[in-house]
Amino acid sequence: MPIKGLSEQRRMPRLGKIHLGVKKQNAKGVEHPSATDYFVCPDELQKIYGKEPRELPVLIPVEDAEYWASQYYRCYSRTRGLVCKGDGEKCNRMVDTKTGALANRDSTEVVWKVDMPCEGRECGDYQGKKCQETMCLQFLLPEAPGLGVWQIDTRSINSIRNINSATELIRGLFGRVRMIPLLLTLEPQEVINPDDGKKKHVRVLNLRQKETLKELLALSQKPIYELLAPPPAENEAALDVENDEETEPGPEPRVKPDIEQAEKDAKELWPEDVSEVKPEPEVEKQSGNPMTREELYDWVATAKGWKSAKTARQYLVNALKIEESRIDKDPGGVYKEIMPLFGKP
Repeated sequence: MPIKGLSEQRRMPRLGKIHLGVKKQNAKGVEHPSATDYFVCPDELQKIYGKEPRELPVLIPVEDAEYWASQYYRCYSRTRGLVCKGDGEKCNRMVDTKTGALANRDSTEVVWKVDMPCEGRECGDYQGKKCQETMCLQFLLPEAPGLGVWQIDTRSINSIRNINSATELIRGLFGRVRMIPLLLTLEPQEVINPDDGKKKHVRVLNLRQKETLKELLALSQKPIYELLAPPPAENEAALDVENDEETEPGPEPRVKPDIEQAEKDAKELWPEDVSEVKPEPEVEKQSGNPMTREELYDWVATAKGWKSAKTARQYLVNALKIEESRIDKDPGGVYKEIMPLFGKP
């Protein structure tokens, strides 16, 4: 049985943090944060994206923004970390049990109090620059090693607005934001300084895309493995060569493919690029020189106008429900069976 209050909780594994600035020392030797015009990445990411990247290819892991774009008023303490988190109406606050004030390094007994009033920008901690609007942005880097998310924290109101606005637009176009190939960018933007009312240039976060809208719409319909998998290296031998000494499986039952349903499934799973003209598929090799499995995949991919033999294999196995063992054992026979799908008698 699940543990109530624990088993239903989820936390995305975090691989590391990317920063928007570095620490510098002033003339008195006191450290202070200084913004950069590039993402400050750890060494393992610099090997992939360079030392000073200004854009990162990202995927949003889930739909719920509470998990990947959490945004609250947050107040931190150097000794205790997060001590207050609010939304402008209510907050959870770590207080000193003796004084009732916000806990500090001198507090000996503290307790978290929930659903306390949050005054937002009217709060004394906010006006004292202890509390600030903060977004914790978490995303996948598909080219980086490891299973988990990377995090960027920003206190820029303009960055928070940009991310929220881009998310709403993306959801309006695609119906989701999860697993859409995007670029997280750090760009210059002119803003008004609230302290003196003057214009200044700052660096802010944005969600962009390098493809055209038409291309992105097509990509959003593809299975995630097609978005992440690199193109096949045609000059390298396959690594999944079967051992000829292995016992061959018994004959698989033959199931006549549902052609109409297969075509429908194929259009949903692997939308064709209508801009490409499909070349006529080559005819099967003559007897004595039988068709191989790889040639069957290439033939199907060419006939459907696809670039990847992997897509052709998925089409045969998932859409046409043809067992892989049959494809391995008798690709020529499979070819003859599926020819009606391509207009051949």
